[in-house]
Amino acid sequence: MTKGITEAQVHTAADALVAAGERPTVERIRAHLGTGSPNTVTRLLDFWWQALGARLTAHQAIATIPDAPAEIAALAGQWWAWAWQQARETVQAEVAGERAQLASDRAALDREREALQQKEVRQQQLLAQAQQAETAMAARLADIQRLVEQQAAQLVDLTQQREALETRNERLEAEFLNVTTRLQAQETTAAAERETLTQQLRATEDHGHAEVDRARQESKGLRTRLAAMEKERTTERERHQHELVTLRTSLTTAQQDVAAYRARVETLEPVVMRC
Repeated sequence: MTKGITEAQVHTAADALVAAGERPTVERIRAHLGTGSPNTVTRLLDFWWQALGARLTAHQAIATIPDAPAEIAALAGQWWAWAWQQARETVQAEVAGERAQLASDRAALDREREALQQKEVRQQQLLAQAQQAETAMAARLADIQRLVEQQAAQLVDLTQQREALETRNERLEAEFLNVTTRLQAQETTAAAERETLTQQLRATEDHGHAEVDRARQESKGLRTRLAAMEKERTTERERHQHELVTLRTSLTTAQQDVAAYRARVETLEPVVMRC
């Protein structure tokens, strides 16, 4: 109820409306006063209508013509009673309409309040779901952070392994080159010695018939020595070739390992950079 509105204000407003030829209704009284809640105005207007009969009776007594005949006085009383009843019925109908409107408004407010409560429940549910999603997202983010740290550590380890393999590959390549150079040098030396022995054998065979036996013996010795040297060179060549095969196998394995680690590092680097 609006603070300050009184019964006297409502009754005065109702009298003013009647004096202006208008029926006093709740909305008209509120418009006349510029304030007042519908419930309060309705209640105070009921008091005004309840007192209207006594006021009309008093007005009738004042308006009675002195020494008027009894029939005229009775007729005047009946007229005032009828007018008061008609006014009361009209007002009651209007009040009933106002009350029906108030009930409708109250029902609409109740529906609106219920809708707001349901909306608040939905908002609370959505808030709880959002909080759960936020918690899950935080846990997921922590898992991703741990995964990034693990991948970063793995990347460092793979980088170190790749560097070690590259160092080993360089060392094997140097050893391979060294062995190849030594083998080529030994083959060159063996070829020169073989050529020298061949020339000596030919010179000995071409020597005089007097020294045929000695030449044959020397030739046989030279042939035996040449065969031994050839066998030794063949054995040495096979050993070096075996070493070359072994080194080539190790070099190929090392190159494959380096390529594999390099591929893994190249795969992990974009992931770490994105995270």
